[in-house]
Amino acid sequence: MQKFLRLFRFSTTFVRLVGDTDRLDLVFALVDSLDPEAPALKAMLARPEVAAFVARREPALRFTLPALRARPEGSLGRAFAQFLDQRGLDPAGLYHSKVDATDTDELRFKLHMERTHDLWHTVLGFDTDVAGELGLQAFTMAQLGSPLGYMILSAAMLNTLFKAPADGPRRMEAITRGWQLGKRLPPLFGVDWSAMLDWPLERVREHLGVAAADVETAAMAA
Repeated sequence: MQKFLRLFRFSTTFVRLVGDTDRLDLVFALVDSLDPEAPALKAMLARPEVAAFVARREPALRFTLPALRARPEGSLGRAFAQFLDQRGLDPAGLYHSKVDATDTDELRFKLHMERTHDLWHTVLGFDTDVAGELGLQAFTMAQLGSPLGYMILSAAMLNTLFKAPADGPRRMEAITRGWQLGKRLPPLFGVDWSAMLDWPLERVREHLGVAAADVETAAMAA
């Protein structure tokens, strides 16, 4: 019965996401509908960089806009704040999963991904429109084998077919760029972002292997 209900929630949420790919609440609902016993999810949690991160049991990251805006000019933290401000986003509003004293590896993974997602946007150059989000999902799939990425891309491709065919080339270009970049760069998951918030953004990108051309092509695609 539980599996049937999970499948029903997943199916209805997926259909709604096809109709409106900008609904972040539907993405969160899709994440919550994932079966924790799914082989793809278990394989992702078993990746060395993921397993090493969850084993450290570090406190969940938490950012606030005032603190980010106070970071040095040109730093990762300030660039992150500008990225959020320009798009009317507040990190506090994007913290969907709640920290639990009896958390699991799956929850720690979800928390870290939720709270670093827009940092990846900032560093890699993908915007938050549909094409940019698809590019970053393709990057995440290439690096982690994310089952959520496949679901989001599937919904977005159906949305492209039925509602936004003119945007298809941009979306495919962003997906291609994201996949290629994800395959080439070292893993971004588990990076100590807190330690780099005051670093110049260019130094952060160099440290992570992100070239200026990578950011430019990602921005052009998205």
